[in-house]
Formats: sequence, structure tokens, C-alpha cells
Amino acid sequence: MPSDMEWQVLLDLANKQSLASALFMGLEKVLEQPGVRKPSILFEWIGVHQTTAALNKHQNKRAKELTEIFCKQGFRSCVLKGQGTALYYEKPEYRQCGDIDIWVTKDGRCKTDDVRKEVLGFVRSRNLHIGHVDIKHSDISFFDDVPVEVHFLPSWMYSPWTNKRLQRFFKEKADRQFSNIDGKLGFAHTTIDFDLVYSMVHIYRHIFSEGIGLRQLVDYYYILQRSTEEQRSEAFKTLCNLKMHSFVGGIMWILMECFGMNIMYTLCPANERHGKFLLSEIMAAGSFGHYDSRIKQIDHDKRFKRGFSQLKRNLHFVTYYPSEVLWSPFWKLWHWCWRKRKGYL
Repeated sequence: MPSDMEWQVLLDLANKQSLASALFMGLEKVLEQPGVRKPSILFEWIGVHQTTAALNKHQNKRAKELTEIFCKQGFRSCVLKGQGTALYYEKPEYRQCGDIDIWVTKDGRCKTDDVRKEVLGFVRSRNLHIGHVDIKHSDISFFDDVPVEVHFLPSWMYSPWTNKRLQRFFKEKADRQFSNIDGKLGFAHTTIDFDLVYSMVHIYRHIFSEGIGLRQLVDYYYILQRSTEEQRSEAFKTLCNLKMHSFVGGIMWILMECFGMNIMYTLCPANERHGKFLLSEIMAAGSFGHYDSRIKQIDHDKRFKRGFSQLKRNLHFVTYYPSEVLWSPFWKLWHWCWRKRKGYL
């Protein structure tokens, strides 16, 4: 059994990775065993979990309200990650939540630029604060207590060819996502076959920006547990088409090595080299890169210097993911020009 000091180290690590409440499931099982001495930090850990459970309940309420707001304006919406992914957990209330990511569109014929323009116009008419706007999403202050990101695209790729394939996948799967409404919760959330691809792409994107956290891998662990062999096979074909096979192999290695996942749930054979590299990045960065000194330095620099610093950091990944790293400066330049032309800077 861990000593009190070791329990404290474990809780600190869990907080760093936004997993304190998820690990509380394990702590509960430990304490059920006869003769086990309760750790001195038990009540602190219980407090963290109770806060998480209350936040999840409130987040579900806000996601429903947000869905109703967009529905009244004629928009279709679907919650990405977060409250939808929590439903795959043994106990959804144990997943530590963040902001609400909601994908918004109209019908399949409506262009993304038109949807973005209409959504932002609607938001301005309500005098709501609009923060950062980019090709993918916008930060909009619908609520004082829950951050909201309105997505016009679920995700993107730096490489124009892989991005085109990714957007085709989203377009093909869109109708099913917007119609996947949970009557009890009152909002639509993504499906397993969509999440097998989208959540992996989301993890991939994080390595080039904020850093990967273990919570994202716990999410993917539970997505895999709920999937079928056919769904996993189809998802891996799509991810290979996006040139992500080595990255996926690395994630599979971590899930098997650190999470004890059964080999039957893997998308592909484990890639130890990529897995060890990714694990070192995860442990250095923590959830959303909050503990990564390389990213903190970038955040406080001026725009040009920040972009240069991030490019320099990403060159660290060029031998592992060359296509995305080498395309990133061209994409960033295009994106800056796009935001300038649209008046979003």
C-alpha cells in the first residue's frame, strides 16, 4: 500500500493530468478491501470528486440550454468530446470536464463560411462577447460559469491533402452526429465510429499546440471499449488515409503498456518507439500543456515571436510526423491572411 506521502504524489499527478476524479474510482475499490488504512488525503480527494460530479451535472444542463438556443435560430448542433465522451465511462460523473465544444451548422448545403457569418451575426445581436475566431471555432461567452467553443469545423490538418480527406470524413458523418440526440440529456453527441477518428485526430492536433494529457487517452480508452471490431477496422483505414498510422501505433502502445488494455481493442499493432516518445511528452506537458515550460514561454511572447517559438518546438517532432510539421508554417501564414481578410484579427 502507498504511504501517505505516496498518496499525495499520486493525487498531485492526477490533478496535473485532470484525472483526480477518474482515479477516485480506483481509490474506492481499494478502500473496499478489508484492513486497508485510509490515506490522510482521503477527504481532500473526496472533495475533488464531489466538485467534479457537480460540475458534470451543471455542464449537462448548460449543453442542453446551448442546444436549445441554437435550435431556436434554425441551427443544428452536436456536442463534441466532453459531455458526450463522458457517457462512455463506467460512471460519467467521474470524468473531469472543461469547456463545452459544440459543432454548429445548418443543412448539408450550407457552406461553413456562411454558417460562421450567420452564427457570429446572431451572437452580436445578443451582445455576447466574441473572443478568438479562427477557421475552426470561436470562443463565445454564452454563460458566465462555463466556457463555450462554437465549432464550424470539428478539426483540421496542416497538410492541404490530408485536410481535404478529413473534411470529407466529417461531411459524410455529419448528419448522423446531429441526429444522435440523447433524449434524457437534451443534446446531440457524437457516435462511436465518429469518435474513433475524431478523438484520435484531436489528440494528434494537441501535440503540435498545447500538449497531450493523460485524460485524453483515458477518453480514447473508453471509446475503444465501446467499439466493435468492424468500427475499429474502418476507423484505422481512415486514420491511415490521414497519414497517422505511426501516431496511432504509439497511442496503442501507451494504452496497452500503461492502461493494461486488452490487445483485442487495439486499432493496430503497438509502436513502441512512437509510444515512448509520446509518453514522455505527456508526462512533461500535463493536461493542455499547463506544465510544459516550452509552451509557457511561448504564451508570454509577442505574436511573431510566439509563432516562431512554436515552430521551433514543433521541429522536435519532425522525424516522427514530418508532413504536419513541414506544412505548419505555410498553413499558419495562410490562416493569418485568412483571418486578416475576414476581419477576425
